[in-house]
Amino acid sequence: MKLKTLLLMAFITTSTFAQDTEFKFSKEGLTDFIVTNYEGSAANTYKLASAWVKENAKKGYTITSSVENEKMTIQGTRDNFLCSKAGGTNVCTQATFTIEIGFKDGKYKFTAVGLSEKPNNATNVTVHNLDDFSEYYDKDGSLKKYKDDVPAAYETLFNGLNKDLVTFMDKKKKAENW
Repeated sequence: MKLKTLLLMAFITTSTFAQDTEFKFSKEGLTDFIVTNYEGSAANTYKLASAWVKENAKKGYTITSSVENEKMTIQGTRDNFLCSKAGGTNVCTQATFTIEIGFKDGKYKFTAVGLSEKPNNATNVTVHNLDDFSEYYDKDGSLKKYKDDVPAAYETLFNGLNKDLVTFMDKKKKAENW
């Protein structure tokens, strides 16, 4: 009996301190942050992430603030974030996202800070609260009609940014160490 109790406590402790590795969309909001293990020093990972932003400047990526080798805040845009059919035509929105990356030796913390969207060729902007997605759900807890693409759009955006960053850093490292 004591062994079962000890194992149960170890499992609870391990799962409590486990860190998310992908963003998930839920009624309570988006995962606050994910941690990605990445071999190298904080300074080198910071340098590679800065190069990633520079490489994506044509997509509107900019560093809005930074503390060298510790963290950086990045803003960028993503065209065709959400698309839907309206009146026989496809109507899409452009997302403006803000992320923060914190660097430590051997890993980095990737935080989704903000997201706003506007219909393409329009001026009205909707700012989203990443900590509460109840607006997308009915009272019974099911996703509202015509909102079934929303969770995947959020997850794809932020998980895709993280994967793009890792892919870029791996290619850059490989090119430097050929």
